[in-house]
Amino acid sequence: MRVKKDYQLIIFLILIPIFMFGAFYISSRIGNSLPQFSIENKSNEGCSIFYETLKNLKLPVDRSISTVEIQDINSIQIVVPGGSFDINSSKIKNWVYNGGVLVSLSSGNIHILDYGLLPKIKGGMNIYSYGKGTIIGADINAITNKTLLSNTDGAYELLAEMGSYNKAKIYFNESYLFSQNNNMSLWDYMPLWSKFIVYQLIIALIAFFYYKGKRFGRPLPFYEETERSENEYLHSAAALYRQAKGYDLILENFYKKLLKELNSNHEDWLKLWESKSLPSLKEARRFKEFMDINKKRKPKEYIKAIAIVEHLINIIEQRRESYWKILKIIK
Repeated sequence: MRVKKDYQLIIFLILIPIFMFGAFYISSRIGNSLPQFSIENKSNEGCSIFYETLKNLKLPVDRSISTVEIQDINSIQIVVPGGSFDINSSKIKNWVYNGGVLVSLSSGNIHILDYGLLPKIKGGMNIYSYGKGTIIGADINAITNKTLLSNTDGAYELLAEMGSYNKAKIYFNESYLFSQNNNMSLWDYMPLWSKFIVYQLIIALIAFFYYKGKRFGRPLPFYEETERSENEYLHSAAALYRQAKGYDLILENFYKKLLKELNSNHEDWLKLWESKSLPSLKEARRFKEFMDINKKRKPKEYIKAIAIVEHLINIIEQRRESYWKILKIIK
């Protein structure tokens, strides 16, 4: 009977990765179900690369689903073609007139305005002045994922122009973009990571009802009882004790990895951390003080130190990965 239970558990564990792989494959194939030009869309027609690049460059960029006219005028609103957006509406005109900066993106950079001065041609952009505000007309195809893999000139032009305005925030305004996709369900708009959470919850529920549901079936006889080994609790306590004694070795290995990642030594790594303006400086100093005192500590102290050094290593690795992403975009 025990063999049968183990066999069922093994089959179930094998099916989980197969199911997850199938879900990932299907989700990746239907990734283009998101609206064209959305920053959530990671396909060729999406703008996720441009958005992520601005975030990696530490610019004050975010996504908004509220209409332009209710936004703060101390912001730059990037609007892509689609939905019910009307650049000539009185509400949009008033928002620009009072000092807002609107980046209007369209295919082919075709904009028809019934207000504002004659446009100033700047590279591939048309710059319109109206009241205290500005409208920047540009080609949406210059910042799509497909274009950025081979040509970044248009994206750099737009980035430089937006940087010339002293605005507190940059918003990718997608309130109009999603209004044209009324036939799509909430599931279509969910990002891939949230879909995987739903998949995992479904698997967990299936497993729960499968194993709990067995108790309502016919009784399963127990032919033999597993005899507990003598002094079993002593063996368990000994294993836990061995693990506690090894915390100093675990911390030492993590510390060696930190020094290797920084290409430094025990005396200089904190100065290097400060010179690079890396975050969590307070935690880094606290960890340096911990390592400077060479004495035996309690297991809880080692666990806290291990958590800190692991956090510091993650900061370095994430910083290195962000540099590679920016380098790839530039190339």
